[in-house]
Amino acid sequence: MARHQVGQLVDHYELVELLGEGGYAEAWLAHDRKASDRPVVVKFPYPELFGDPALFQRYRREAEIARRLDHPNVQRALDDGQHRSEPYLVLEYVAGPTLRAWLRAHPGPLPLDQVIAWATQLAEALAYLHRHGIVHRDLKPENVLVGPGNTLKVTDFGTAVARGARRLTWKHLSQALGTPDYMAPEQVQGSRGDQRSDLYAWGVLVYELACGRVPFEGDSPLSVMAAHLQADPIPPERHRRDLPPGLGAVILHAMRRYPEHRYQSADELLADLARLDQLDAATYPRDPEPPMGAGTAAALASGRRTLALAALIAVAFVALATLAVVLAVVLR
Repeated sequence: MARHQVGQLVDHYELVELLGEGGYAEAWLAHDRKASDRPVVVKFPYPELFGDPALFQRYRREAEIARRLDHPNVQRALDDGQHRSEPYLVLEYVAGPTLRAWLRAHPGPLPLDQVIAWATQLAEALAYLHRHGIVHRDLKPENVLVGPGNTLKVTDFGTAVARGARRLTWKHLSQALGTPDYMAPEQVQGSRGDQRSDLYAWGVLVYELACGRVPFEGDSPLSVMAAHLQADPIPPERHRRDLPPGLGAVILHAMRRYPEHRYQSADELLADLARLDQLDAATYPRDPEPPMGAGTAAALASGRRTLALAALIAVAFVALATLAVVLAVVLR
């Protein structure tokens, strides 16, 4: 249940509508009374976050990263430096849905010109982030906003890392970061990931825009994660015959299983997007890559261990709570 209410005034922000509740914060549409009632997004971290060092550091990291960014395809932070009555982030309001909501309202493959335009916008956002030493690590339609004029904006830097930042979370939690459909194989194996991991996620996302489906599907998150490590994606032109060969080559090159076989920078990717008519299906190798077999077993085992540990913690918590109730009754 949201901690804040419609109409509540927090400092000079009047809360208008609850936009959503995430893993560690609730986001509100608000009017900034100091700026002619301009619409903004106010993101309030949950109180329990401050008792969890890892989650609190994620919140602080998102705040620090957002304040550094200023690009037309990245959601901006609006920080006036004022004293605040409670912790929160103030972000640019984008009048439009998430890309996930947009895709649900427009099922199926997108027109080719829109695929290329959006692929380019996302690549430009990644190039900007990477030049500033920031790896997003969770690029997916839920973390992209569709603004006026079909302008895409990358958002949500809760799992992002800046160059030189230390690892904040214990290993098993780190493996859970990201979303299985878009996770690079090295992230599935527990690696922190780098800019090439973002490029892999870009490839999966653009594959979905072009084909109306993600390249790997499964009955569970673990089976999808295993597919990233072991399976080769079906070439996108098999799903869509009118797909330009150059675009198919770019998508599959971004999705090579081993990071050293992919694009090494978003600038390389942008250069190819600007010359799609000069590329064909044979531009980059398409030979099957060896599976990351050992990593698959480790990732799946780790996932099961994490779930088991979470279950044990939950059981222990219930047991302690029950014991506390019993003692209270006995000692009354």
